[in-house]
Amino acid sequence: MKPYSVTLIGMGPRGLSVLERIAAFARAHNTPLHVNLVDPGECGPGVHSPNQPQHLLINTVASQVTMFPFREAVELAPVCATPSLTEWARAQGYRRFGEEFVQVAPGEEGGAAITELDYLPRQLLGRYLVWAYDAIRAALPPTVALTHLRQRAIDMFQMPDGSFMVELDSGFSVGSDFVFMTTGHSRNNLTDEEAWCHKFAQDHARYNGKLAFIRHVYPLDKLVGIASDARVAIEGLGLTAHDVVSQLTVGRGGRFAPSGSGLRYLPSGREPALLLFSRKCLPAAARGVNQKGLNGRHQARFFTREAVRALRQHAQRERGSAQLDFDRELLPLLMREMGYAWRCALAASRGGAAPEPLGYEPGAEERAAIEAMLFPLQGRNFASADAFSTFFTCMIADDLSEARRGNLGSPIKAAADVLRDARTVLQDMIEHGGLTSGSHRKFLSVYNPAINRVTFGPPSQRNEQLLALLEAGILSVAAGPNAAVRIDEDRSQFALHTRFASGAAVQHVDALVVARLDVFSPETDDSPLIRNLLKRGTIRPYYNGTFHPGGVDIDQANHPLDSAARPTPNLWALGYLVEGPHYYTHALPRPQMHSRAVLDAERCVRELFGQIAERDSARRQVRARVLTAAERVTS
Repeated sequence: MKPYSVTLIGMGPRGLSVLERIAAFARAHNTPLHVNLVDPGECGPGVHSPNQPQHLLINTVASQVTMFPFREAVELAPVCATPSLTEWARAQGYRRFGEEFVQVAPGEEGGAAITELDYLPRQLLGRYLVWAYDAIRAALPPTVALTHLRQRAIDMFQMPDGSFMVELDSGFSVGSDFVFMTTGHSRNNLTDEEAWCHKFAQDHARYNGKLAFIRHVYPLDKLVGIASDARVAIEGLGLTAHDVVSQLTVGRGGRFAPSGSGLRYLPSGREPALLLFSRKCLPAAARGVNQKGLNGRHQARFFTREAVRALRQHAQRERGSAQLDFDRELLPLLMREMGYAWRCALAASRGGAAPEPLGYEPGAEERAAIEAMLFPLQGRNFASADAFSTFFTCMIADDLSEARRGNLGSPIKAAADVLRDARTVLQDMIEHGGLTSGSHRKFLSVYNPAINRVTFGPPSQRNEQLLALLEAGILSVAAGPNAAVRIDEDRSQFALHTRFASGAAVQHVDALVVARLDVFSPETDDSPLIRNLLKRGTIRPYYNGTFHPGGVDIDQANHPLDSAARPTPNLWALGYLVEGPHYYTHALPRPQMHSRAVLDAERCVRELFGQIAERDSARRQVRARVLTAAERVTS
């Protein structure tokens, strides 16, 4: 019998999770398959290049990162060894030598062992993912043939029999009975304002040789052309901005040295002047020292999946719709949960007992602390750029002090960690139109940026480095909240304008670097594949009422809906492609956890093999009828 063909478009971590589950089910069912992997790069790492410099860090402690399923979360056991990133790095002989992680031969000594609390370079994460792919590939049963096509998919057609023809940028096409789209992060087309900045930089480079506009920073090699005497504005204060700052400082030969309880920066002389700004112009909060162990997490008492389900049932009865309003119905529960964690940590720090959860309501003290953490600009006005810069620096220093107290020792970090530990409840709350259209829009524009800033920020050492760079004069705050980017034709420079109480402040810069990742939308994505599928009606954008949060529209089984709202049963979309109907899709799996990436892959691959079983049954019935008819003819 001819084997079925399965194509995975995109072989980063999400594609890897799907491949691992295919291996497990194919082994269990002895299923003949031909699996095509379509990715122009190595399979496994995706954006986490194994060749990037070591000063670029992951933002999660390595012991909480894995590429493999938790055995209790899946039907079939993993097909190979399942080390966490930390366990793999130790087994491979990596040890810490200062700020570098070096692979030493067995029996050699030196350096320090990698600990459960280490934040490892993304270079090592990339190598771990390559190793994971090799391990999964080696564990494939003999019934599975694997082909890696190092090309980009640019189009896909559905044939009359329901199968797909995937067109590659080489002109070659590959037929497939089933397709998984796991393309990961992507890039948007330039907005009108960005196109204007790009054209200005092109047209005026003859007058200012340092003038540059960089919209997409990865790979960071793009920054090599920035002159050391340039003034560089970095738009963004998240993890991408930290990468840019690191590349333009440590990446140019500078280094950090211990100084008291912090760091000092020793410049190389090749660093440009760096100026930070963003819409809110607030620094990302540092991760609190993990005091919960490998798989410890806050045990929710108020903001739970059961509570969300009960609210939906009530809304359905009262309003005829299960959609909820975050501010009115869910925020009170979340504030109660965060307030309780805050109060428990405060009591523990004073040697007292935790309050009884029954009847607990957050008081004015914890409410004020949580609101100040989430929205520190509320009620504040700044007289000048200097006043805001002082506030910015103090905010980093105060937050670092809390981070050192840990995610159980610091009341504010304990409250922030609730948001991280309650991610599955947030997903239940939001996904597939769980909020009203207006509430969904407000959550993503107001609350989600605050959640990301206080919960999913950088390792503490990144913010210690920011303070050292501010002290050294290499880095400064370019503007205040709501700064506007303009162009100065006369000076052939960009100009950042901020309005303060004392008047407008203006900073002129030579280079403007946009340090943020794009929100995926099929309407603005620059991928030929997405553009062609959208044009043909194979996929459509996801809308919650009139609001488009991003992403491709899917049903509950991850099948994309076409322009007529019909699901395509032999096509699946997972990961960042569906950030819109789903929420927070880019997290890597955690050891000993029911991780979203694994659960999605498990569910979709189980359905794949269910469809294969149905097709096999239909084939056998057809064959039996043909044989019966042949026997009648010959008898």
